[in-house]
Amino acid sequence: MLPFLPPEILDLIVDHLYNEPTALKACCVVSKSWIPRSRRHIFARVKLDTARATESWAKAFPDPSDSPAHYTRNLWVYGHGVASADVLPWIRSFRHVQKLTMTTFGPRGVSLAHLHGFSLTLKSLNLTRVCATVSEIIGFICSFPLLEDLSLSPKARDIRADGWATPLVSPKLTGSLMLYGESGSIARGLSELLDGPHFSTIWVQCNAEDIDSRTITDLVSKCSETLETLYLAYNTLNYVAPPPVDLSNASKLKHLRFQWSGPDIQWITTVIQAAQFKAPLHITISLASIRPIPPSQNFLGWHELDHLMVQLWTSHSILPKILYCIRPQEPVASLLPELAKRGFVHARVDPRLTHPVARSVFR
Repeated sequence: MLPFLPPEILDLIVDHLYNEPTALKACCVVSKSWIPRSRRHIFARVKLDTARATESWAKAFPDPSDSPAHYTRNLWVYGHGVASADVLPWIRSFRHVQKLTMTTFGPRGVSLAHLHGFSLTLKSLNLTRVCATVSEIIGFICSFPLLEDLSLSPKARDIRADGWATPLVSPKLTGSLMLYGESGSIARGLSELLDGPHFSTIWVQCNAEDIDSRTITDLVSKCSETLETLYLAYNTLNYVAPPPVDLSNASKLKHLRFQWSGPDIQWITTVIQAAQFKAPLHITISLASIRPIPPSQNFLGWHELDHLMVQLWTSHSILPKILYCIRPQEPVASLLPELAKRGFVHARVDPRLTHPVARSVFR
């Protein structure tokens, strides 16, 4: 087929179909010259979530060096089936991946060390339910020099402690960090990296199962100079507050949010008091997942927080917001009277209370 339009115009036409897989496949049969541009979008996102999907890929492209894997920018790898040694050659053929998601990478698969640096263009990494040692996880992270964004959701029983050594070289990690679950040992590993981290956004969840939550608060404090957004979700069963987070150097902080399920509201007050207010700051405290304890047990702590937030709003134009779900015997508005009077306390109906069975549980 002889093109009647310049190649640049034809490329633009194909590019406009980037999110239309059926149309892109049709473009591949129009002309051989259209195939490379169409494949760039067809294989930009690849999801291998089952052993059958893995087998289908290997069967369709038996030669890794001649597969369209080099077009892939976003790769999802799920399940133990894709972690066997016989698929390593074509896994490494995804050499231009910029975002990688991996989950259930268990002991039956290959070591993470075998996948070190398979894509030197990687900027975003999401590891979920990875069964490995701290050395393997930190070493894997440090094998990608351009890595910026990191999301980790390990399970405590799958993370095996070992006498790991800090890698000599590590990525700057200047993007976002999302840390879920029992992540104390991983947080310690990240905070000890020689060249980082320097996250601008941190979303971290501290659980009661963490042996030492100080490792998580130390990681947040170490990144305080570069932080612009901080989301702290603390869920505790033993009613012990974590160590305070040092935000005395957080001069770039713009968004500070707490999701609190601990009884000691004084912890939040301590963190806010230490924060710098050199940039416009929004402070949100979400009490959506807790039932506040009776005022007689923590009355002064709540009123101290109320006074501090109003003072910051008046003196520094800090925008506070208190969110909570309506449940029986939740006196949040009465515990924060000044904030409630100024319209900063927002109650929302808990959707679980609309279900008959849930209503009997939450009464």
